[in-house]
Amino acid sequence: MDTLKFFVASLFANVTGMLFPIKNDILGLVFLFSVNFLIGVLADVSNHREWSFRKAFRFFRDAAIYFVMIASIYLLGYLKGEEGVAIHCVSFMIYVAIYFYGTNILRNARMITSDRSTLFKILDFLYYVMSLRVFERYSYLKDYLEYEKSNKNIL
Repeated sequence: MDTLKFFVASLFANVTGMLFPIKNDILGLVFLFSVNFLIGVLADVSNHREWSFRKAFRFFRDAAIYFVMIASIYLLGYLKGEEGVAIHCVSFMIYVAIYFYGTNILRNARMITSDRSTLFKILDFLYYVMSLRVFERYSYLKDYLEYEKSNKNIL
């Protein structure tokens, strides 16, 4: 049993050491996911919605899957000897997460604030820019959102 514990601890330490170059990216994702979770809970509470363990579990499951994807992409690139390419790929995935979780945070934050407050106007403007104007600058995002919109009509 001690051998298994030592093996698992050694494996964890080695993988953690290999992920050191993307440490700040991982910490940024932890921050982004934490803010998203907290603002989502506040939006539910302020709109008198019931707390859902299922929704919270789904969020943590999705966050864990995203972390595993980020770590796997970096580790595969590192093992192939293409660490720079792997870091760029991880950065792209971080920006994608910032876009989608950022718009979700802004949408939920708007639901928390009063419709007449200055903060609501700021959040509403930022949400407008993030949800409608940012994607025009990035052709891949624009193509994806149009693809998603057209497939929703089919399904």
